[in-house]
Amino acid sequence: MPSIRKNLAYNFLLSASQVLLPLVSIPYLSRVLSPEGIGRVSFIDSFTYYFLFIAEYGIILYGIREVAKKKQDKAARDVLVSELLALHLITSLMATILYAIAVYLLWDKIRDIRLLLFSISYLLINSFACEWYFMGMERFRFITLRSLITRLLALGSLFILVKGGDDYWIYYGIMVVAAIVNSLWNNLNLFREVKVSFRNIDWKKHLKYTHITNGINLAMGVTLLLDNVLLRLVSTAAVVGIYALSAKILRMATLLITDSLQVFYPRIAALKGEGNDDRKQEVMQKNLQFLVFFAVPMSAGICLLAGPLVRLLFGDGYTEAIPTIRILSCFPLLRGLSLFFCNQVLIAHHQEKKAFISLAIGNLLYIPVMLLLSLQWQYRGAAASLIIGEILVLSLAYVLASRTFPLLRLFDRKTFFQSILSASLFIPVFYLLNELRLPDLIVLLISIPACTFFYFIMQLYVLRNEFARAILQWVSNSFIKKETGSPSA
Repeated sequence: MPSIRKNLAYNFLLSASQVLLPLVSIPYLSRVLSPEGIGRVSFIDSFTYYFLFIAEYGIILYGIREVAKKKQDKAARDVLVSELLALHLITSLMATILYAIAVYLLWDKIRDIRLLLFSISYLLINSFACEWYFMGMERFRFITLRSLITRLLALGSLFILVKGGDDYWIYYGIMVVAAIVNSLWNNLNLFREVKVSFRNIDWKKHLKYTHITNGINLAMGVTLLLDNVLLRLVSTAAVVGIYALSAKILRMATLLITDSLQVFYPRIAALKGEGNDDRKQEVMQKNLQFLVFFAVPMSAGICLLAGPLVRLLFGDGYTEAIPTIRILSCFPLLRGLSLFFCNQVLIAHHQEKKAFISLAIGNLLYIPVMLLLSLQWQYRGAAASLIIGEILVLSLAYVLASRTFPLLRLFDRKTFFQSILSASLFIPVFYLLNELRLPDLIVLLISIPACTFFYFIMQLYVLRNEFARAILQWVSNSFIKKETGSPSA
């Protein structure tokens, strides 16, 4: 069984690519494409992905958990994969019908057949999606290497093919083709190692489980995907473009935190199935500490660096995004914690209905708040609405999780307050750099390593944070093993 450390390393590499590669592409795209072009792509992308969520029908979370349980039983795993693929084909057909109706109703917001053709192509190819299989098998090395290759090819294509403001549809096409290649690559590897057969299978038996996780996904997708769609209903494509770029920066940063959940989740589910409660609690605690330890300084740094980030990444034409990013700066922490309580605590322990309740109530309340605040304050209102929605979901999920599992330790106050105290050191650093009136690039090059250094020194030697010391020990051991040529743990 691959170690959590190795999986985290691969997953961090994958998450880093999701942050670093857009940091290369966004400055180019924001200067070549107009806010309206970016807004049109953001709208169709969010619109399409929501129907992918409908087609997925809760299979991803459910599939990861069930594959993890059957990892050692190939025959049972082959049957499971066949049944879930058959179920996904059926739900994809239903989602395609709903998609066609929605396109007819919202055509005035799309008005580009090229965007529509790429959108429907991805929806159809995704009918055979099987990423859940490789995640359940903890094949994070394969997932990482495959994704890095397609993302690098897509990045190169952007610089070669997107040359002017009218090329927004090419930008979307490159995104879709990269996603399609990922899906086909998955299928090639799946069919090599799994005996897939649609004869004598009972896919219906999974519906009683997946319909709950489907509701969870649809509810989760409201703030994740429908924010651009909802904003477009009450504003212009240019407003969507400014908000979408701001939200993309925060979501990219959040992936560095929340992608760790995908590493811990199958292990927690497997330990739950084995009845190993002590080890399960230990893994959950490490996951929670990881989230808080990294999300708090990330949120603080993004808030303080909003100005330099926007001017460098987007250009002078997007200065309206600065207050939007500041409003959204706490998103990584809020999203990370809400996903932890929903996925790692409730869903991993077969309490899907309670996870759905927290998500459904929080996101249903988010929709009218989003429409009202966006109508009044445009992108700033949309940003404030997203934060309000995350706070609602997090609060409900924590209450339900703590009441359902009173013996589980679900909040580490020590790590939380030590992280806040250490991140407060960022304020004098940014104040000093601001007083010196240095160029934005110099501010970033100085502040990020300086704040990282002060944060870890404070955690390690002043507060003596146990998790920080564990990270230092792991890095030291890895370096020693690399130097001596020993195999890593």
